[in-house]
Amino acid sequence: MAKKIKVIIETPEKNIRLPGIGVKTAIQFVKFGLWGTRFFKDSDEELQQFLVNNKELIIEFLETLAKDLKQYDPFTLVEIQSEDSHILIKIL
Repeated sequence: MAKKIKVIIETPEKNIRLPGIGVKTAIQFVKFGLWGTRFFKDSDEELQQFLVNNKELIIEFLETLAKDLKQYDPFTLVEIQSEDSHILIKIL
């Protein structure tokens, strides 16, 4: 049963290994981020307007995704390997 998200980013300059966080907690972070976008005046205005107009749809999608993830065993969601970097997002 998938309940957590773990992110690992390895580059020559920096290695980031975030601890696994609950899917519901990750959604709360996204909600907070969506709420905070209105305070970033230097960001792309088109992107800001898109987020404002679609905030409820984004949250609804993420909540549905979280519910659906519960029925799966752990798996690798994203893995990108280049010459000098590696990005890994796992659902645990």
